[in-house]
Amino acid sequence: MSVEVKNVTKKFGNFTALDNVNLKVESGELVALLGPSGSGKTTLLRTIAGLEFPDNTGEAQVLFYGEDVTQIPASERKAGFAFQHYALFRHMSVFENIAFGLRVRPKATRPPETEIRARVEKLLKLIQLDPLANRFPSQLSGGQRQRVALARALAVEPKVLLLDEPFGALDAKVRKELRRWLRQLHDEIHVTTLFVTHDQEEALEVSDRVAILRAGKIEQIGTPEEIYDRPASPFVYDFLGNVNLFHGRMKDGAVVIGGTEFATQDAAGEQDSEAVAFVRPHDIRVTRQASGPALAATVIRSNAAGPVANLELKRLDSGEQFTVQLSKELFQELQPKPGEQVFVELKNVKIFSDDYSI
Repeated sequence: MSVEVKNVTKKFGNFTALDNVNLKVESGELVALLGPSGSGKTTLLRTIAGLEFPDNTGEAQVLFYGEDVTQIPASERKAGFAFQHYALFRHMSVFENIAFGLRVRPKATRPPETEIRARVEKLLKLIQLDPLANRFPSQLSGGQRQRVALARALAVEPKVLLLDEPFGALDAKVRKELRRWLRQLHDEIHVTTLFVTHDQEEALEVSDRVAILRAGKIEQIGTPEEIYDRPASPFVYDFLGNVNLFHGRMKDGAVVIGGTEFATQDAAGEQDSEAVAFVRPHDIRVTRQASGPALAATVIRSNAAGPVANLELKRLDSGEQFTVQLSKELFQELQPKPGEQVFVELKNVKIFSDDYSI
């Protein structure tokens, strides 16, 4: 069941939440809508669900498997929706919460009781909570409640599953466990799924593709590898992780920073024009003696807690500070001390023209 959004614009007063958005999600695909607060990701999800309607009704379309559902209300779109805050009925058991969407159907379309029970029992096994069928939401952990909310959304056999920050209210450890579970669940049921998140790591780990939104527009869409390794703009580059900026000038397809020439990826900009080099902290090599193009820097501080070691360095030529990530092994080998001079080599340098903005 594919989902397609065409030319959708949505405003709230003077604020443009969606600005002529176009998006297609293939049947069985899991797509993350990622972006900062106010970028339009939740409004886009609600528009697909039928909880919001486009302003430009003459031009905009929302299609489910080629069928135009733009003006069809949410109750008739057959979309399953799960929110950040569960919205479980406290007076109902886990079993009855999952069965709720089936039981409230009009009598003509309501499945027989035996079918309802069979469907709920199957979902309880799928979410690995069948021993807890008779418990109430207050007797469950946050992660268990969210699984119940997802099962309730799946019980009505939706054409598309829409998840709005499904793990946002959970602590980091439970989030990691549940996103792995969500990926496994999706691989089993193959329901076309869109989920909103502001967590970059979550989006990159779980989804087939990621759509990054900014100011009501889709800035880039692609596989996790594509958007991380080949960001389309400075905003995407910065949003998907820490990045260092080095100002320089273009020369023969390379960038000159502080008098040193570095090779670049997909060099942009005219010859001898100003440019900004984007380099991720883990793409900087630190040595005590320069063996190639390098910048001299001073160690300000280091922090080796966690899976990698982080260094704060200051360039000797300009005084600008930047961050480097080293493996624990290399950190132990170098043992850099505050105040010590080192050399840094910039790898995987990405260039954008000097009209960048983050």
